[in-house]
Amino acid sequence: MLRMVFFLKGSKELSYYGTATALSVARMYLAGASVGDYALFGGGMDDESIFTTVDAYNTSLTRSTPTALSAGRYGLAGASVGDYALFGGGIRGLVSDVVDAYNTSLTRSTPTALSAGRYALAGASVGDYALFGGGYGDSYSDVVDAYNTSLTHSTPTALSVGRGVLAGASVGNYALFGGGFTDSVSGVVDAYEFS
Repeated sequence: MLRMVFFLKGSKELSYYGTATALSVARMYLAGASVGDYALFGGGMDDESIFTTVDAYNTSLTRSTPTALSAGRYGLAGASVGDYALFGGGIRGLVSDVVDAYNTSLTRSTPTALSAGRYALAGASVGDYALFGGGYGDSYSDVVDAYNTSLTHSTPTALSVGRGVLAGASVGNYALFGGGFTDSVSGVVDAYEFS
């Protein structure tokens, strides 16, 4: 049987490339975010240590290690807005409210902290905002923290249900926070629009 595949001019097919240089430190419960020409992986833990490490990969998949997070933690979340990749929340013995921001030159700053420390939260972006939603602190949180392109902090309307171990994603003019756990597994999806 003859199989023909046609490609439109300029179209490309998605394919597996292979592995890039390994992280500088093997770890889990880390977070990812992107800024400019870099994908960043920050924080995390292994069986013995909690890390401040940040690994950055450029468009050639060359790895570098910019300035570490201001505090080591795992169970944090990543989100991006404008010229910044942000890592928020997490835990290292105590629940963290710290947010670290990396600009397109991979210079780190620490904007205003989250309104409530928590881990197992989620990050998403929409329009001119990076959002951190939900998580667990003293209880399951419904808090959403927003950072604009100037890293100014605000707190939009809370999630409809407080929960941790949820996920964030973006589509069109919406940032979504879906699933998670409170007293049971949740199917709730909360949507935030760019207004």
